[in-house]
Amino acid sequence: MIIELKEGQARIAFRVNDDGIVELADFSAKPGAVEMPYLAASEFGGFPMPPTPRQFLAAHVTGESSGNFHANKHDVGSVSQKWKYVCHKIEENDKGRLLTLTVKAPNGLKADYFMQLFKGLSTVRTWATLTNESDADMGLEYVSSFMYEGVGKDRTSSNYDALEFYIPRNGWANEAQWHRHDAVDLGLSHMPLEGHNLPNKGNNCFAYGSNDSWSTSKYLPMGMVKDPESGEIFYYEVDHSGAWSIEAGMGDGKNLYICLMGPNDEAFWWKNLHPGDSFTTVPAAFGVRMGGIDEAIGELTMYRRAIRRPNKDDEKLYVVFNDYMNCLFGDPTEEKEKAIIDRAAALGCEYYCLDCGWYDSGMWWDKVGEWKESPERFPNGLKVVYDYARSKGLRMGMWLEIEAMGTACPLADKLPDDWFVMVHGKRRIEANRYLLDFRNPEVRKYCSDVVDRLIADYGCEFFKIDYNVTTGPGSELNADSRGDAMLEHCRAVYEWIRSVYAKHPDLVIENCCSGAQRMDYGMLSLHSLQSTSDQTDYVSNAYIAANVASAVTPEQGGMWVYPYENDREHIIFNMVNGLLLRPYVSGIVWDMTDESMAILREGITCYKAIRGDLKDMLPFFPLGFGRVNDRQLAYGVKNDEKAYLSVFAIKSAAARIPLSGLNRDIAGVRAIYPASVDCDFTLDGDTLEVRMPQDTCARLFEITFA
Repeated sequence: MIIELKEGQARIAFRVNDDGIVELADFSAKPGAVEMPYLAASEFGGFPMPPTPRQFLAAHVTGESSGNFHANKHDVGSVSQKWKYVCHKIEENDKGRLLTLTVKAPNGLKADYFMQLFKGLSTVRTWATLTNESDADMGLEYVSSFMYEGVGKDRTSSNYDALEFYIPRNGWANEAQWHRHDAVDLGLSHMPLEGHNLPNKGNNCFAYGSNDSWSTSKYLPMGMVKDPESGEIFYYEVDHSGAWSIEAGMGDGKNLYICLMGPNDEAFWWKNLHPGDSFTTVPAAFGVRMGGIDEAIGELTMYRRAIRRPNKDDEKLYVVFNDYMNCLFGDPTEEKEKAIIDRAAALGCEYYCLDCGWYDSGMWWDKVGEWKESPERFPNGLKVVYDYARSKGLRMGMWLEIEAMGTACPLADKLPDDWFVMVHGKRRIEANRYLLDFRNPEVRKYCSDVVDRLIADYGCEFFKIDYNVTTGPGSELNADSRGDAMLEHCRAVYEWIRSVYAKHPDLVIENCCSGAQRMDYGMLSLHSLQSTSDQTDYVSNAYIAANVASAVTPEQGGMWVYPYENDREHIIFNMVNGLLLRPYVSGIVWDMTDESMAILREGITCYKAIRGDLKDMLPFFPLGFGRVNDRQLAYGVKNDEKAYLSVFAIKSAAARIPLSGLNRDIAGVRAIYPASVDCDFTLDGDTLEVRMPQDTCARLFEITFA
């Protein structure tokens, strides 16, 4: 039996074999018959090698043998290739169609595997719920959220060495930096085993991920594989804010597997299922279509919009001023805030966020946790500042780091240990902060009371929720494993966030984590805005601005616009960084000249004129992803009628941007910021040639289609 699904360009087929074993036989963008039968039984060095179905749900149970040589791979779990068909159903819902495929392993472990398809998209979302239907405990060591063993199956050549892998590194002030590799680079080269009747199903794999609650401190939880021969690009992400893993490994010698997981055995995770107990994996997304990185990121952008909590902020795209970066840097007072509020209002900003330090008279870092205003900083009360901002037409917000409590916070010593992440009998301390454990309902209630109080006392309408410390692998308290404690903590954080929005539906929350160290769609399916970096240099920030729409929808990507010099080109460059994302304004506005204020205000006015288009447009990268030290960068957004394009020339005055990837006849190009056309540009065929007025400049263009 074949269970076949089609949506967008994706063709998906599960095959139920004669023995009842279920395979994910096809996930491709190329039309054709579903092939890929079992790999034949064979022998290697005297070891019998059984027929190998192509699995769709990798899982391993403690005390059972792996299906093959394990090494450090997760494609040989004890039940991974033993799932037998029970039943399935396909139901229509508000997103599209939902496949529920029920299978069972010989040991009594049942799995309900879910695949959500979205109308018109080539991307699916998958997860699974495993239930112990035996009469004995079962320890789960790993369970995949998605697995497919057929990447590259449509190639005519005998190996996949030429597949192009796109791996997204992420780091503090160095976010969204993509690197392209081939299979040889990653140690996945196909090297045939001469003299043996055995496909090269090697022990090697390439894996990356996170083992703690800074989900994106090393990598973004996503990736892509391009097959230059078939023309397909496969793309994927894990939508979780804790531990996750993406693994690529050798399949049957010609095909590659991709395995997407949440926490697993390498992230200190183990889950004991008592008889009747269930466990649900974190969600993951996978898709395929013809094309390249623009098409893949476009699909992921539409998918992210489809799973995101509906909210007014991502429709209106409000302009936020924040008083931290290259501005007050956490040293607020009533006098300083009022002066900056005047400038923010004059610029046309719509929200004003009072950042860190408002709750302590001195160094505020290790005293967070009570969230009460500092009388030294605000002798007339913080509400006076809020009322002043509202009188200027601004909605007010403030900074919180709600998941942490400083070691110097008076409240910390009064609380029991089960409020905190515990390791070896002691509270985990990172940089003089304790980590709150949201599995405890008293913790969630305390945090809800804080939010409710700040809204009631000050009329707060915006929170920047930061997260500058990490749980590590998780707590040892009240859990089967540290990894399972962290997973349940993350899920409890999500539930707390949902409860906040249920009570305050128009509240705007910016997701921040030392910039973007937790920039994932576990969080961003809930929050409307993401801090994209703590980078303080405006030129370095361009390398992030040019790439970050690969990780977050443009309307959710809060990009710093923080001029700190009274120089026209400096201000323009800062503004262009943010114009096709969400400009997050800051800088030395109290010391800016009238001319500087005018050019910054012009940029904000330009943004307001185009933001109605931006919320539905798709990103494109005409030069590919930018690399640090590139001398020209380009990032754009497009729809069927037009495109907007940011062009950056760095240590150069010239840029040459190919536009053939737009696949449109171009009717015209014009510079729209700044409005005074002070750069030379021509369209030479499908290439935009730009000559800036000086080295290190940026401009914004509008491109209309015929």
